[in-house]
This record gives sequence, C-alpha cells and structure tokens, in this order.
Amino acid sequence: MASSKHLLRFLPFELIEEILMRTPAESLNRFKSACKQWYDLITDKRFMYNHLDRSSQRFIRIDDRQTVQIMEPVTGIHKDSPLPDVFRYPHSFASMVHCDGLMLCFGGHPIYDRERDVDLAVWNPVTSKIKRIEPLVCYSKSDYFGIGYDNTCRHNYKILRFSGPLSYDDLEECEIYEFKSDSWRTLDAKFDWYVDPQCKGVSVKGNMYWMADTYVLSFDFTMETFKNLCVCTPFRETRRLGCFSGDRLSLLLQHDEEEVSTEIEVWVTNKLSDGVVSFTKYFNVTSPQLPLLQYHTDMALPGYSIGNHKIIMAWCEGYVKEDDDKWFTCITFYQIGQGGIRKQIETGRHGSHHYGDPFICSYVYVPSLIPIPD
Repeated sequence: MASSKHLLRFLPFELIEEILMRTPAESLNRFKSACKQWYDLITDKRFMYNHLDRSSQRFIRIDDRQTVQIMEPVTGIHKDSPLPDVFRYPHSFASMVHCDGLMLCFGGHPIYDRERDVDLAVWNPVTSKIKRIEPLVCYSKSDYFGIGYDNTCRHNYKILRFSGPLSYDDLEECEIYEFKSDSWRTLDAKFDWYVDPQCKGVSVKGNMYWMADTYVLSFDFTMETFKNLCVCTPFRETRRLGCFSGDRLSLLLQHDEEEVSTEIEVWVTNKLSDGVVSFTKYFNVTSPQLPLLQYHTDMALPGYSIGNHKIIMAWCEGYVKEDDDKWFTCITFYQIGQGGIRKQIETGRHGSHHYGDPFICSYVYVPSLIPIPD
C-alpha cells in the first residue's frame, strides 16, 4: 500500500496508467484495493478492454485432482489453485470456449454415451467469478454452445445454443442468451451442415466458428445468423480449429498410426474481416515421436496454440512406460518448431486408467478483468 501511495505522489498519472497497462491481469485484480484512484482506473471499461487487447495468451487446465493449473507458455511456469466448488462433482464440465477472458463451460463427462444433464456456466478465472446459466427449457446432450458479442457493443456478451439433429425425427433448435437481460430467446437461424461432434468451437473477434463436414461454419452474433465461411483443408485423423494472431483461424492437421505421429500440418486463414476467407498452408513439422494432439476416449482433451514464429505450443497427455513395465499417463507441455520438439515440460502424471471428473485437459485463453453480470 505504501509503495502505491509513493507512486501516486511522485509519478504522473498517465505514466502510472501505462505501467498498469503492462501489468498482468492477476496482479491488477489485487491492485484494485490499493486506492480509489487505482480502483476507478482498473475497473474502467476503456482500460479493461485496452489491457485485454494487449495481453498475452495463457493455457488453463483442470485435472482430476480438483486443481486448476495456469500455464505461461513462453516461460513454461505454471501455478496451481483449488478448483471452485461449483465445478466439483456432480457438476462436471467437459468443454470450454474462451471469449475476452470469459470461459463458457458446458457439458458432462464426454467418454460415456449416456443421457445426462448438461451444465452451463461462465467463469472468469482471474476474478474467480462464476455465473451458472439456467436453460430456457432444458439442455440436451446434442447441444452445441458458443459465446461472443455484438460488434456494435462489445460488452453485450451473448451465448448461443443450438441442437443439430441426431436423427431424421429430431428438430433443430436455436436460442440466444444475452448477459444484459439475463434471459434466453428463441432464434430462427438455419444452418446446412452437421457440426463435427469433436469440435467444440472457437470464438474470434466476437463470432463463433466450428468445423462442419468440409466447411467451417460461423455464427455472427451481431446479425445472429449462420454462414458457411470457407472450405476446410483435406481430412486427417486429427483436425483442431483455433484462433491465430487474434483475427484469423488456424487448423492443425495430424496423421497418426498406432498411437505414433511423425507429421503435423498447420494451415491459417487470412483475416476473418476480409470479404473472402480461405486457408493457406503455414508450415509443417516432420519429426519422430510427435505428441498426439487429438481427442481419445481414454485421454483428456489436448490444448494447443499456434505462435507467429511457426511454433506449436501444446499441453496434452500421453502414455509413458517406466522401467518396471508399468504404464503412466504423463501430462506434458510442448513447444514444437519446424524441426521437431524444442522443449517439453512434464507437469504431472497419473495411472494410465485413472480418470475422474471434471474430464478436462487444457484450453487457451487471455486473462482479463471483464466482469460477469450478476
């Protein structure tokens, strides 16, 4: 407290604002209590969004030890914290989608093909605020969810729920939830493609994107319409859709044989704001013993990010055999360049068949102080 008062006394406020703009969101959340002037600045919408747009990515992982892990991908430093009670059994979350530091958490346990109740919540890991979103009628195991905002008003966040037909007798459903009204409404929006059930979607610049058959399906939260954005690149065993450079899509392709992979391809689009969007091959990696960046029924969902310097950063699980012939599942963070694995950091391990709820590996997000409406 004394140090902050010292700064306020001797430094111009414009300089203090620039220093705070370069400060991690986790620290800013603590600094709000330093003084009223700092509180007013840090909670100002203009400051929050400018800080968010200048912040770097992190990885977040929830493991079956009821622990939240945050990874700083450049340094490889990760920190653990207790899992919030709202995410503990029986409220299991299987997937997340990130938008402006807010994590949309949904679903139940993904490895069992059974009827289940679906939970839906929005979580800001920095502020520890969580809001459970109640359904208009009910949620279904065939639901897809997305989060974004109206580009005419960035803080007007919305959640999309739609159901693709599981059979010819099923009806398509589409609903929008608005944070400002805290309510759902039915939406008459049509789409022509079946969404890949393994693709949980990615939110970029306020809109959502999924892989659907041979196309990328998008949803515009301003116009509240679906669109077939562009053609996907050739099919591989693994297709992972992500955000690239803040305003584009990346597509990671991987071919594997007998749980071994020797090649990864990375494709990226031009800017999503361009009139015509298409994928172009960015680079490929050919190297022995590359980690598998796909979803397996006996492995948690991997997380990955593509850097601007042709670097793949991935946090995933893989089998490791010890000297006594016992197998373990090892959780490892990788930095992979065009020449192969450049760095790997083991962050944990467990028995090869030991799983619990929640069944989540890692996701990429950007820490922020964006508030969740009560």
